[in-house]
Amino acid sequence: MASEIVLGLPHKLRVMRMYRTGLKELINWSSHRHEWYPRAYALRQEFEDNRNITDREEIRKKVEHGEELLARFRYWEPVIKPEFIGGTAYSINPSQPKLKFIPNYDYLDEYKKGDHL
Repeated sequence: MASEIVLGLPHKLRVMRMYRTGLKELINWSSHRHEWYPRAYALRQEFEDNRNITDREEIRKKVEHGEELLARFRYWEPVIKPEFIGGTAYSINPSQPKLKFIPNYDYLDEYKKGDHL
């Protein structure tokens, strides 16, 4: 069942949120993008098929059923981008602070003359 906050959203936002969450869950269940594309297309087709329903009770049942499916098929280990907190590469090789380089022209001039040899 959806939370009270989600139930308070307007219908259009609720459906958009459900579609976006569905796409993200499909990414979690797919190991490669070529597996994800047909699944995403099927999800989009299901939303398009139900687009022209006008009966309020039927719409409510469809939305509740979709939210129940999302809750039931939630992936137990979602994909986290490597650089985000909890990701595989978080805090590995952090960027170094930018140092301002001031060349020493006297040293460079001596080096060019061959005095270092």
